[in-house]
Amino acid sequence: MEKSIKKLCYLALFCAIAIVLSYIESLIPLYLGVPGAKLGLANVVTLTLLLCFGLKEAFIVMFLRILIVSMTFTNFYMFLYSLSGGLLSLIIMYLFLKTNLFSDIIISIMGGIFHNVGQLLVAMLFFSSTVFMYYLPYLMLFGILSGIVIGILGEIIYLKIGNQLKKRG
Repeated sequence: MEKSIKKLCYLALFCAIAIVLSYIESLIPLYLGVPGAKLGLANVVTLTLLLCFGLKEAFIVMFLRILIVSMTFTNFYMFLYSLSGGLLSLIIMYLFLKTNLFSDIIISIMGGIFHNVGQLLVAMLFFSSTVFMYYLPYLMLFGILSGIVIGILGEIIYLKIGNQLKKRG
């Protein structure tokens, strides 16, 4: 019982951190030349939870973060874009993690790339157009760069607190 309460507290804390990171990132006026391109700081929480706890916990916190941020700061369409990118990213990272062949940074890079792919697929569906595929090479580059940054941060966090969370979780 005590273990599950501690785990719930950790997940709530990580969810709050992810929401704050999303909000902070929304305040930074950074235009990278491609609509929707951003660092995705809150994804460090998803990666950390995937490494420390697993798919289910990472999904729950990611979903709650996307839902709360969308309801508070954006709109329903952004919820769909974020959710599609987040889901595809999480699934790919989980699959890469399960192989035990890739570093956390490579896993994060794949997550960054497929996050953008998921969002492009939703844009193509909404607008019934493949014109958005022209953004793919640029978004892949941003996915690689943000994946490196998020992967490094996630690995640092995992190395600092991962063992304590696994023991307590």
